[in-house]
Amino acid sequence: MATVEKVQKIKADARKRSKQRVDTRNELASHAIMALSELGYARTGLRDIATLSGRSVGALTYYFDGKIDLIAYCVRLYKEQFVRQIDVAMAGHNSSAEVIEAVTGAFAWAIEHDAHKHRLWYDIRSQSLFEEAFRPVVREIEDNLIAMVVRFLSRLGRPDDNGQTTYFLLDGLFRVHLQAALEGDTRAPENLKAAMCAVLDSRE
Repeated sequence: MATVEKVQKIKADARKRSKQRVDTRNELASHAIMALSELGYARTGLRDIATLSGRSVGALTYYFDGKIDLIAYCVRLYKEQFVRQIDVAMAGHNSSAEVIEAVTGAFAWAIEHDAHKHRLWYDIRSQSLFEEAFRPVVREIEDNLIAMVVRFLSRLGRPDDNGQTTYFLLDGLFRVHLQAALEGDTRAPENLKAAMCAVLDSRE
């Protein structure tokens, strides 16, 4: 085999191994999210996650540098998915009213169907006040969420320099109505939509 072909094969094999590693980490993270979203950070250990995923603790520590690394990866993964959901909701709509309806609907869907996952985000964000290791991923996620809100404002034709402030307002509403949903309030998604629309109207 020619040297160039050998190099290409080595590169191809390396890409394959890298993809397999990412796929395995994502699979483990999906099981970990299930455990963490139910029990919370403090009450979930690597053994709980290993049991739920059908893997050994050794397998988890092979792919992740301990519990904090695994949790940070999990939170980053599902928050990236959430941002994509909001971006998809924004796409394909022309009028501001349609964009607002789609985006507030996506937020409402999130607390109706993924409340426990989002609860984990607020858990980890609070933990970052005490656990320095969580701070980089929390900053990264919040930067991505603020950027998402800036894109939202841009679609509405509004100044994007209000992105951070608008994010804090929407995030506060989301957290309050998420709490209500977790406490069994079936009207929480609908109430969230109404509250978000009121805030957006007041800032027009």
